Amino acid sequence: MENQEKEYAVKAEFENLCGRAVACRSCFEEGLVAPSLIDLAQPRWVGPKYAAAERRVVAVMLNPGSGESRKDGANERFRKLIRDFANGSGSLDAVLGHQSRDMVNWNRGRFLPFYTDGLGLRMEAIAFANVAWCGTRGNKYPVPMLEQCFARHTGELIEVLKPDIVLLSGSRTHRFAQQVRQLLPGCRVIPMLHYAHRKGRVAQIRELQRARGQIEARY
Repeated sequence: MENQEKEYAVKAEFENLCGRAVACRSCFEEGLVAPSLIDLAQPRWVGPKYAAAERRVVAVMLNPGSGESRKDGANERFRKLIRDFANGSGSLDAVLGHQSRDMVNWNRGRFLPFYTDGLGLRMEAIAFANVAWCGTRGNKYPVPMLEQCFARHTGELIEVLKPDIVLLSGSRTHRFAQQVRQLLPGCRVIPMLHYAHRKGRVAQIRELQRARGQIEARY
């Protein structure tokens, strides 16, 4: 019962935050960036077992893709689901359900195994996030946009999810390590490679072993 109540509370806070995020147009209105094909903020996967997990792990990347190069229609469907959630005719569960089915296709199948198989994490118990919630035309993410999105949404997301461990995945996310530590002083922050790095297989194996060791060393 206690775990169920915890999961319900996290889900409710997360849904409220996502509702505010998908309504946010600040960076576009200020001319910092232009919208991509998916032109609203993109909530990211929080597994149904996350809140009750022994180790609550959030993997934070820099940004969602622009979606402009994909030709299978998945991003158009995803955009509609987010718009339906934003206007009240759809649900956040539908948005996350689409992600749960589609993540196996991201970056030609490299995305999910990097964090699950590579780090020993379970999809149903992990959460993902991006510093910038919106995709942008040309995949441009200037520092003012990143700082604004973190201040408005991503920092609050971290406070809502209360992770034990935050993986800052990709060099441009590492600048936010201190801000995460200030939000959650007891949280372990692990800067690491991005899943789409170009350093080769040997470097990836070493990096995953290093990060996995730090994750498991906490307990």
